Amino acid sequence: MASRFYFKQEYQMYRLKFPSFAIIVFTMVMFATINISAADEGIWSRIDAGNLRKSAVERTQTPDRFAVFSLNKEILRQLLDKAPEEFTGGGDLILSLPMPDGTLARFAVEHSLVVEPGLLKKYPELGATYRGQGIDDPTATVRFDLLPSGFHAYILSSTGTTVVDPFSANMPDVYMSYFKSDARKTEDFTCEVDGNGFGSISEVKSAKREERFVPEAAPEVISGTQLRTYRLALAGNWEYCNVVGAGTTAGCLAAQVVTMNRVNGVYERDLAIHMNIVANNNLIVFATDNTTACGGVACTTNNDGYTNATGSTMLGENQTKLNAVIGTANYDIGHVFSTGGGGVANLQVPCTTSKARGVTGRGNPVGDPFSIDYVAHEMGHQWGGNHTFNGASGSCSGGNRSAANSYETGSGITIMAYAGICGNQDLAQNSIDTFHVRSLEEIVAYSQTGTGNNCAATTPTGNTPPTVTGPGNFTIPIQTPFALTASATDTNGDILTYDWQQYNTGGSTGTSAVPNSDGDGTARPIFRPYLPSTSGTRYFPSLNYILNNANIPPSTYDCGGRATPCLTGELMSSMNRTMTFQVVVRDNRANGGGINTATSQVSVSSLAGPFSVTAPNTAVSYTGGMSQTVTWNVANSNLSPVNAANVDILLSTDGGLTFPTVLAAATPNDGSQSVTIPNVGTATARIKVQATGNIFFDISDANFTITASSFTVSGRVFGQGGRGVRNARVTLTPVTGSPIVVFTNSFGQYSVANVPGGTYTITAAGRRFAYAPQITPIGSNLSNVDFTPTP
Repeated sequence: MASRFYFKQEYQMYRLKFPSFAIIVFTMVMFATINISAADEGIWSRIDAGNLRKSAVERTQTPDRFAVFSLNKEILRQLLDKAPEEFTGGGDLILSLPMPDGTLARFAVEHSLVVEPGLLKKYPELGATYRGQGIDDPTATVRFDLLPSGFHAYILSSTGTTVVDPFSANMPDVYMSYFKSDARKTEDFTCEVDGNGFGSISEVKSAKREERFVPEAAPEVISGTQLRTYRLALAGNWEYCNVVGAGTTAGCLAAQVVTMNRVNGVYERDLAIHMNIVANNNLIVFATDNTTACGGVACTTNNDGYTNATGSTMLGENQTKLNAVIGTANYDIGHVFSTGGGGVANLQVPCTTSKARGVTGRGNPVGDPFSIDYVAHEMGHQWGGNHTFNGASGSCSGGNRSAANSYETGSGITIMAYAGICGNQDLAQNSIDTFHVRSLEEIVAYSQTGTGNNCAATTPTGNTPPTVTGPGNFTIPIQTPFALTASATDTNGDILTYDWQQYNTGGSTGTSAVPNSDGDGTARPIFRPYLPSTSGTRYFPSLNYILNNANIPPSTYDCGGRATPCLTGELMSSMNRTMTFQVVVRDNRANGGGINTATSQVSVSSLAGPFSVTAPNTAVSYTGGMSQTVTWNVANSNLSPVNAANVDILLSTDGGLTFPTVLAAATPNDGSQSVTIPNVGTATARIKVQATGNIFFDISDANFTITASSFTVSGRVFGQGGRGVRNARVTLTPVTGSPIVVFTNSFGQYSVANVPGGTYTITAAGRRFAYAPQITPIGSNLSNVDFTPTP
């Protein structure tokens, strides 16, 4: 406990020693600000990006959409001085952070270091790192810092990942907030500091990883009760320090802190793993001014001990260097950052004698792609994670593919896949910041029950992982949409997210075909992963393709203006096979996330299908309240092995997004059913026919119109001898809804206006006579609906 507060004391001493760091200088631009809620404490002000003068130094990341803010660093720093230390139970500090839509989102934040006390004592400015939990969005977690190089934030959320970075190197008080998905992978921009530009993207992950046997993992992955902290010896060769730190040791260390703060954000949420940079890390960053690290002379490319262009060579160089300088007893995992040679790492090395065998090299080693696509990926190998892609083009070809772990279609898109570097097999330009369930199995097994647990410092998180229940196992027709729904509970009351992933490998060779279908008879993965969602239901294919593409997703899509489009990564099966799906449920705790998983199997039968709605299936118009016939192609789905004897027929009035109205429940699966259309006005109606007790369904291909109707019904109630009955009670009772009641006049006449269309049971009741009820469809004005006494 005392050491945590010592960290903060060192950081506060740094602020007193260097007060100029807190001064805000507006020299680059006259800001036109937009008022935001007072909840931001005056820290952030929205800027009209059109008023920004073009920076003399261009950004390395220019997203398609973004919001620009000015930052009052002094107010922010004063507020952060009040942040409680992690795991102390201190009161919450609420901080607002800028979002891509121009709004501010609130977080409860705490001080959380990524360096050891010894390094902080030498470089107190490295202590300004924090983590936070979302308030407006409880699924959001954030890792951010306030260093001499500026403010940097990385926000993980079910709504998408947000990045906040300096707008430009020469605009120190201007920041850009954007969704990670809006950032293009490009080499057209120079970096924000002097140094080399982007290297070849195809080289970044081109080196073959060394793999070894991984024990078979348990089918259920549970993690989150303890946070495991490891000591990280993180070298930076001369080329890296020259690019990110202008040749200074302090600048190089600060860049490493920014990267590891982001990496820790993902590892803490998904794996409950945290890594702290070791106390003597200044001795292994080979900046030009670091004469101590290079024998009393300035460090250069010739005396730093690393072969920058060859990652595989650097594996051994780093192991030797870290053992000699840091000492094998003084670190748990080692890595080196460079600007060349790609990425390469050994599997399962923390806590072993090979623990320093990890390299990440990129020409522009800053920002989100470097931190998540490359560093988190290479360290993932060290923690035991294999490659998870199934594609065989570009960098996915050759020895990079792991046949035993090829769970993702194409390039894959999770951290241990190869998004953006596999040519026509790319699912996207950059990865999403989650691990595939296979990676979770491997890394959790190694870090919690394997050798990786031998050197961990554990801290109880007070978190209980969620409990999850899957939907079970089903058999469905070929080429038919389906949906999987999981339910989960959390004893801590955390807001949960759900991440459904296919769990089938692609065989021995992979594929370079477009699309990645199973039409050739190979049971490969055909459904890509997505970011976690607060909904426990995932549609296969995505609902967008069901509603707008008649269940058939396009093979490719434009993923950012590049010459080769990306794979859509979703296809319905067209062969006999059994697909396995796992759902990962996260509680998204910032200080050590809890996860749990459940498995379901979906068997596809070519003896049935496609199951499809045939009417209404075009833009027809129906009158509300009237009877219509819904038809569908049964396609043997009522027979073995599918055995769907009954179906439910549902109505949507919002274009198929929701289906709250049941038109028929458990009606025979015979292809036709008469239903009463509710008397609601809409131009966006859809019909859904789903198998009762199963997961497959179809939705009509086009919106149709329902015209809400109202009519007038009139008549007369007679007594004996043909005379009208006064004050007789006439009741119109619809199939659904409330009855309408009127009384006759002195001549026995009644009239009811504004009667919604539909089928009604009309009854009359008098004091002296009985009358037979009439079942009458009302689709127009009706008169002479008369009643005479029953014999």
